[in-house]
Amino acid sequence: MAEIRSFNRRKNQRIYYTIPISCEMINPETKTVTTKSFIARDISSGGIYFESEEPLNLLSEFKCKFTIPETSVLINATIKLLRIEVLENKKLFGVGTFFTEISENDRETIKKLVDRYDVSRILKIAIDKKASDLHLIANQPVALRINGQLEFLGNDILSPEVIYKMVFSLMSKQQIKTFEANKEMDLGMQFDEENRFRINVHQQKGFVEAALRLVNSRMPTFQQLNLPDVVQNFARQKDGLVLVTGPTGSGKSTTIAAMVNLINHERKAVLITLERPIEYVHVDDKCVIKQREIGIDTASFSIALKSSLRQDPNIIVIGELDDAETVKTALIAAEAGYLVIASFHAPDTIQAIDRLANILGAENRKQTLSQLSHCLRGIVTQMLIPRSGKSERILATEILVATDAVKRIVRKDELFQLTNTMQMGSSFGMRIFADSLKMFFEQGIISAETFEWYSHELFKNY
Repeated sequence: MAEIRSFNRRKNQRIYYTIPISCEMINPETKTVTTKSFIARDISSGGIYFESEEPLNLLSEFKCKFTIPETSVLINATIKLLRIEVLENKKLFGVGTFFTEISENDRETIKKLVDRYDVSRILKIAIDKKASDLHLIANQPVALRINGQLEFLGNDILSPEVIYKMVFSLMSKQQIKTFEANKEMDLGMQFDEENRFRINVHQQKGFVEAALRLVNSRMPTFQQLNLPDVVQNFARQKDGLVLVTGPTGSGKSTTIAAMVNLINHERKAVLITLERPIEYVHVDDKCVIKQREIGIDTASFSIALKSSLRQDPNIIVIGELDDAETVKTALIAAEAGYLVIASFHAPDTIQAIDRLANILGAENRKQTLSQLSHCLRGIVTQMLIPRSGKSERILATEILVATDAVKRIVRKDELFQLTNTMQMGSSFGMRIFADSLKMFFEQGIISAETFEWYSHELFKNY
């Protein structure tokens, strides 16, 4: 099982808060004292970060004072400059400091302010309750999704201002700048050694809000995920295209992570992942793994994918086929001898192929299907359904293996025949969702009610 890189959490939790501060600066030559004002951007019980229009000397010490918002408590402290970074084309400097002298009462006052906006307490509750998602919504209590059901965490209403500070405290200065420009931001955050959060920050009715998905950093096995053995065979392919499809929240990223983990332990290769954001962090075993995050390491999936072809890869993992250029390049890469594993949003196998073909335009459909018939190795379509008692969910899968018959059907655009081909192709490891549901029901894993409801819903797609 792959490990994760060591995680060094801040000793003192910080929060994003705009605070005017005043510093007494002593000229080392003339000994004259000059008072200058700055704007702090975040604060912790251990120090403060502020912005300056001029560079300051590293390791300098200043006496400073500022008023804690919401309390009117005046803080007097001595700070030492620990870090300086250039912001906005050398016109602004970010200055990180720590307190060298501060009273315990003042430190406790700061800690109380930080605790009020510290989101880590809520994240810990989400982990303990085994929630899959957490929502920070303006003028609503915290919402958790547990076993597919939405539950509110108590009755405490989160004001827009509280959420604003909570969310901005999770982001770096560059991420805040990007969000303010685009009004959208995807990022990942390692909470502890075992838990990581995928975070989407957005606006709704002018308010900053966030949706956080919990990802366990310790990757489960194929058996724990309830993935059939044929999925391991997909990961062992030398070239071609493997698609992992399903609706949002169906565990596509986890399945792909398990495939990457298997490749990492079995094959000497260069493996490049393109993700938004990075969810599972892999440590090189037999592979050289390069994990690139869209928005941080590169501008887009399409740009990163084109660039990756010049980075000597054997395997390319694409977190999302989200535009025509990315799909086009992925097909070219798969035909050129690379193994391409990609995630795609579609409720079933037939719609996955149909939507993929349509992304490049109706006029290119025949050519796209022809390319796909040559390079496709398999499709894993999945969804999570509630177990009996609804205390947990289990993964149901639909599997397509690209046999000669399947390739012929795809090339001729006779996709309606794929359902029958999958039903008859169990010897190759193929199945449709109905097969998974029947097996779960016969084994007592799902209730009759769940079996009937999902069977009815799936029947609409066949």
